[in-house]
Amino acid sequence: ANSVAEEVLVVAWLLSRLRALGWSDNRSLVASALLRGSYHLYQGFGAGLGNVVMGLIFGRYYQRTTRLWPLVVAHALIDIVAFVGYSALRGHLSWLPG
Repeated sequence: ANSVAEEVLVVAWLLSRLRALGWSDNRSLVASALLRGSYHLYQGFGAGLGNVVMGLIFGRYYQRTTRLWPLVVAHALIDIVAFVGYSALRGHLSWLPG
């Protein structure tokens, strides 16, 4: 559900609305990516920065193709791997919070 909501709102809807307001593709792409990164800062600076990069890649893909489902699937896979990886490695790596 998070991947659907995030990609629909922060990629498809926001990029479309900013374009309708006359923003350039690059300007709207950066705004969307910074928004994505900002609400992931609770996970730490690295996660925020990683999500800005993800936002730039996903946003540009959407701008070029207008295809949203590949982004939803990719985002869901990233979330699943992170969750399963954390669950499997928790307690086995000293640097991972347990």
